[in-house]
Amino acid sequence: MGKKVMVVGGSGNISTAVVDLLIKKGFEVSIFTRGQNFLKPHPEARLVKGDRKDRENYIKTMRANKYDYAIDMIGFTQEDAEDDYAAFPEVKRLVFTSSGAGYGDLPGREMPIREDFSGGNPVWAYGVNKRKAENFLLGKFLETGYPAVIIRPTVTYGRQKNIVRQIGTDTVWIDRIRKGKPIVTGNPYLLRNFLYADDAAWAYAGALEQDACVGQAYNMVGLKPYDWGTYHKAMMQAVGREVEMVEIPLDTLLALQNDEFKIGEMITCNFKFNGFYSGEKIARDIPEFRERTGLVEGLVKTLAFLDEHNAIPNSDDYHWEDEAVRIQMATRRKI
Repeated sequence: MGKKVMVVGGSGNISTAVVDLLIKKGFEVSIFTRGQNFLKPHPEARLVKGDRKDRENYIKTMRANKYDYAIDMIGFTQEDAEDDYAAFPEVKRLVFTSSGAGYGDLPGREMPIREDFSGGNPVWAYGVNKRKAENFLLGKFLETGYPAVIIRPTVTYGRQKNIVRQIGTDTVWIDRIRKGKPIVTGNPYLLRNFLYADDAAWAYAGALEQDACVGQAYNMVGLKPYDWGTYHKAMMQAVGREVEMVEIPLDTLLALQNDEFKIGEMITCNFKFNGFYSGEKIARDIPEFRERTGLVEGLVKTLAFLDEHNAIPNSDDYHWEDEAVRIQMATRRKI
């Protein structure tokens, strides 16, 4: 049986782990990349350089190589999904990376969010476009039996130069912890699923190997959610120092925005909700997938990666968080 697999965007946070696991499992792995990622591709993977925005060349290149399987890690729009359908017409499996953001608003009464949830109304362009891409591929499965599988990550951390926190993505907050400075949070009791990147690889490998996955969508999460307060405290454990967490309402944070600090749609359209996604379906259909790496252990590994790449700046050069803490503390004293 042929085991040629193309990983589109195979040198990122999750995909680096996916490529490594597939090679260990005996797959013949190729990577389609522009070659601009700071992560080095696996030495045993075949590199195919190109830009998927060059649609004609992308489709032509993929069709010429006749892959048995394909994994798209960097598809963002319905147009990208259409290109995959044209580029991989005869694969045994196409695994498309979507996002939990495609669910839209997450009302608390629906927790945990299961794969058939349709009660939200996504307005964040990222989530809207991911959902359109999903709908196209799952529609092709219903029309023609096209073997698409949808994977929906939520927060998958690991080999990144910026790491998620409740109010954004950066690494300044890690230096603040090291220096004993308070860090800003939102509501620390809101839930979220966190997954270490190496554990995510088993979901993708399983999606290629398990026939039950064809035509299905999966939340790629561990079974247990954590609240944001626990997540931030886990980073403190990884660093080896505990600091105060200062909760600041979203409206206040929005008012404090400046050239140094911006609140993006990831926060205003997604992280302001409880983000407890069910992992029951993926645990059932992909038995090898599970959360192998505990939260503190994963953050220790992430911290080591950031230090290795000198990706943690001096927090003394960034002032907005000190000002935000000062304003919030003054507000508390007035109450």
